[in-house]
Amino acid sequence: MSSLSDILSCPRCGGGMGKNGSGFLCRCGFELEDCGGFYGLQDSKVDKGEYADFYTEGYFGSSLYDYSGYRLSRLVGLAGPKVGQRVLDMGCGPGEVAIRCAVLGAEAFGIDISRDALRLSSRRASDAGVSLNLFEFDGKRAPFNDSVFDSIVLSDVVEHIDDATLDSLLSECQRMLVPDGRLVIHTSPTKRAIDLCRSVRTLTLGRLDLYSRLVNPDYEFLHIRYHSQESMRRALVRRSLYPVIWGEFQYLAGSRLEGLLRALGDRWSDQLWCVAFKDPDRAHASRKDRPYLDLIDLPSELDLGRCSDLCLGQGFYGSEETFRWMGKSASLFLNVPDGCRRLDLVLDAACLVDGPLKVSMTLAGRTLTPVSLGEAGRHAVSVDVGPGVPPGPAELRLAVDRTFVPAESGVGQDRRVLGVAVLNVSLSKDGPGGLKK
Repeated sequence: MSSLSDILSCPRCGGGMGKNGSGFLCRCGFELEDCGGFYGLQDSKVDKGEYADFYTEGYFGSSLYDYSGYRLSRLVGLAGPKVGQRVLDMGCGPGEVAIRCAVLGAEAFGIDISRDALRLSSRRASDAGVSLNLFEFDGKRAPFNDSVFDSIVLSDVVEHIDDATLDSLLSECQRMLVPDGRLVIHTSPTKRAIDLCRSVRTLTLGRLDLYSRLVNPDYEFLHIRYHSQESMRRALVRRSLYPVIWGEFQYLAGSRLEGLLRALGDRWSDQLWCVAFKDPDRAHASRKDRPYLDLIDLPSELDLGRCSDLCLGQGFYGSEETFRWMGKSASLFLNVPDGCRRLDLVLDAACLVDGPLKVSMTLAGRTLTPVSLGEAGRHAVSVDVGPGVPPGPAELRLAVDRTFVPAESGVGQDRRVLGVAVLNVSLSKDGPGGLKK
């Protein structure tokens, strides 16, 4: 692992930076000072706009800030952090993505223009037992050399900046990525979804208001530019970054318009995702549905008790001990080995009311035999997959017939209505087993 001095470059002149006490100094006089948990800009009065004033520690601890497992697991899965690799979270906020990448063994870096965000990232990393390299950023030039990062994550940033700033950030990403590196972008809501929901609200005289699902008026003033798949593609290609782009539904899921929007295609979704490469030959995906499955390496076994193994999934959130899912259904992705015959799970029901809990499952669209959890506690479940499930990435869907933990009971300090905890999932070539306790 290289020292920071080998990685850093001066944001002012581009020259190298050497150690200067606990900070770093360039020959031109520019200094990165040790601010106790992160490295700060020499001129802390640099104009960083309304973002730094609004995104304070109070905001990150409020109900306005929602960084769901839906986004976090996808971002980390697409970034693909591995031991010996460097990952940069650009606009890291309170550090969720960087911390998860560090837990998985990568050398994780975070930059942000908010000092409160960096302080919170540092504390959270310490609580998680990992180390982050955190730097204050002026929104222009990042303090790193060319070709040093295997992955860069730009999550929920591009909607907060104008086109000129986005062009500058993408140029920086292109500069800092290694030749076979990747840039992961998420933004929401999308321009098409915003425009459509505004029109529907106007045409229905406010009776059908889906716009309020997409925006929160308390921070909507910070949204400067909404993007479509087309505008995002143009911005990336202009900076020699070649993307695979797709859309997903989250905020409009379950709405009256969801069926129509899905029929029109993912360009009308409320979430925009993309993975971009410096090499145009890498920017392809054979799957029209879920193209991201061509861009990631999936395991055949997940140890979800570690709270870091979930690569891609929906409906889950990480608690102190494991992953639970909320509501009645959730999904995750595994790699089906050639000749797979059995699915093994370890499930934990914190408590049961109103009788046994029925758990149904489908793997790669194939309905598996449901199981019944008759009492609270940990259950090892083994289900016959049968022949014919094609090898490769596949979705495992799980559903319970009801949520069963009253909100007032919760788990620890969590007062949400919960489903069941998933501790371990694996696929194997062995024959079927049975329900065990």
